[in-house]
Amino acid sequence: MANYVFCRGKNFYYRRRVPEYISEYDKRAIIKISLGTKDEKEAIRKAAIYNDYIEDYWRSLIKGNGKADPEAEYRTAIKLAKAHGFAYKNAVEVSKEPLEEIVERLKTANKSIEQPETVSSVLGGTEVPELPLSTCADKYWPLCRDRLTNKSEHQIRKWKNPRLAAINYFISAIGDKPLKTIARSDILQFRQWWMDRIEKGTVVAATANKNMMYVKDMLQVVGLQYEVATDFDVLFSKIRLKELEQSRPPFEASYVQDVLLSGDSLKGLNPEARLLVFAMADTGARESELIGLTEEDIVLDEPIPYIWIRARENKALKTLTSERKIPLVGASLYAFQQLPSGFNHYRTADTASTTINKFFRENDLKPTPNHSLYSLRHTFKDRLRDAGAPEEIIDELMGHKKSGPKYGRGHMIENKYEWLKKIAFKA
Repeated sequence: MANYVFCRGKNFYYRRRVPEYISEYDKRAIIKISLGTKDEKEAIRKAAIYNDYIEDYWRSLIKGNGKADPEAEYRTAIKLAKAHGFAYKNAVEVSKEPLEEIVERLKTANKSIEQPETVSSVLGGTEVPELPLSTCADKYWPLCRDRLTNKSEHQIRKWKNPRLAAINYFISAIGDKPLKTIARSDILQFRQWWMDRIEKGTVVAATANKNMMYVKDMLQVVGLQYEVATDFDVLFSKIRLKELEQSRPPFEASYVQDVLLSGDSLKGLNPEARLLVFAMADTGARESELIGLTEEDIVLDEPIPYIWIRARENKALKTLTSERKIPLVGASLYAFQQLPSGFNHYRTADTASTTINKFFRENDLKPTPNHSLYSLRHTFKDRLRDAGAPEEIIDELMGHKKSGPKYGRGHMIENKYEWLKKIAFKA
């Protein structure tokens, strides 16, 4: 950055030659800007901000085929205002500031009379982009790259789809308004929109709450990036709807042993789907965790056979605590002895789960309409509790998030194996 800073007399300036690749759009040969300071460190700081502004401007020209992008102009106006010690405000907001600040802004503008960009930034002459709600999703995804690290394409799609649906529901409820105009009344209208659907029985409160939180997060993230001055925490406060307890019921252990694992109840399922039921029954693992196992994760030649659920490239786990080793006993040991290389028939856990749940429904294998394949995970937890296993052991086996910081490596696999032997099903 020091290469773009030079001193004439006692004053520092920013100076940069316009590169050839942008000369078609920016006809200036050299850009020269007074940095308004005699301090070298301050000059370098301001020059960095000017340089960011200029490069953003050039990028917007390239993107717009010679026409500056209004959003890029707004972002650079914010940067230039900060370089001179001001928060960017539009002209109306500037006019309402205390007289002392208006005078300071006018002084800065007067010193920068040959720099129209600076004058516009400190006096609020740059248009604030509208940012309609319909553009929020496309602006949101790149700002959340950190959340998608190591996820597969399928996992990314599953993460994006409900959020895209949520913002579209919001638009359906209040219209495609500019982000900066969203008010508390819009949020309450959205809440009422969900309440009307709940009363009709088409959704439950948990679905509404999840969608409202998705929308809040999207507006917050995009608003922060574009310096929208709205406090979305305040707008979304106290809107949560009361949820009824609708946890998936567990199967009774006797039902799993006598109906699902014994006899011909699962005969109509393809072999891998049938073995997935067996694997879940005695590991309590999620469908996606089991489907994602590779041959290296299935260890059958140790004194205590086990599976190792862990993250790998392009396959993230649900939570950090989901990584764990689960000893194989009973039905799960049988399943992986048949499939030592893992489940290869299904590309995604969703497909396997849909197939099995449809089979359960069509063959009267659901004690209640709320039972599903995932109920086996609840059954697993109940069986461990009934056997007297400590909660720490249960949490480790199920990959549950524990409160407080994590200390140590956790329980030894031998300890977990002893508890699982006590509850093992007969395959």
